[in-house]
Amino acid sequence: MRNMHTACGLLAAALLVCASGPVAAQGHSRFTLGAGFTPDPQTGTGETGGATQATRFGPQCSGVIDASPDHTIQVTSPLDLRLSVESTTDSTLVVVGPAGVFCDDDSAGQLDAQVDARLTPGEYAVYVGHIEQPGRYTLTLTEGSGVAATGDGQYANFTLGAGFTPDPQTGTGETGGGVEASRYGAHCAGMIDSTPDHRLTITSTVTLRLAVSSTTDSSLVVTGPGKVLCDDDGAGALDAAVVDTFRPGEYEIYVGHLGQAGTYRLEISETE
Repeated sequence: MRNMHTACGLLAAALLVCASGPVAAQGHSRFTLGAGFTPDPQTGTGETGGATQATRFGPQCSGVIDASPDHTIQVTSPLDLRLSVESTTDSTLVVVGPAGVFCDDDSAGQLDAQVDARLTPGEYAVYVGHIEQPGRYTLTLTEGSGVAATGDGQYANFTLGAGFTPDPQTGTGETGGGVEASRYGAHCAGMIDSTPDHRLTITSTVTLRLAVSSTTDSSLVVTGPGKVLCDDDGAGALDAAVVDTFRPGEYEIYVGHLGQAGTYRLEISETE
């Protein structure tokens, strides 16, 4: 996969001078970012896809990607980052680094991908893939505004604190995986994935209700600092829900199933 690069040079006798301000869709292959980075946003371009399956990073990742990253990000301080793709095809996005694996297909709207992630310092690999046909893309990186997921983001991640908006926040995905939820305790039921479906960063103490609506008999596992919450049918019918007070920290959310796999919608709302 090639990344586009802009350059200044001499064409015949004419001297072309590069502008000093930020220019949209420049072909960066490597970014160095920290909280409050400038210019914001930053952009990179390239061609989607490659010869390897994105599922090599987990079943939640879709499409085909290149064997090597299209871009790398050196994160110098904790950062809420939104990575969004605008492309000529049905794009996918994979981000891999110290904070985990983040994958998406259509969260940017239409057929484009978007990832909202809380990134800890270190180096991250970014892969821009596609579902069927290759195409051109522009990747935009911008610092989050304190809420790291909105809409119906597939396998979205969330950064929430007391009084967050919009409320509720939602995410979607497919239930289950190859791991027994009972690994987190005998009170946890169903089959879950080996990696979390969603990550939840809490910035201030907040009481939350996490509720699942699904096409199957769902289960829910939430783990974090000193906390393991599990449920099977708390949302009514065959769906799961938990209510608890969350203190600042990093939490993992697994949406599982009892019996057959299905699709789900996770809704997170603040309660009194």
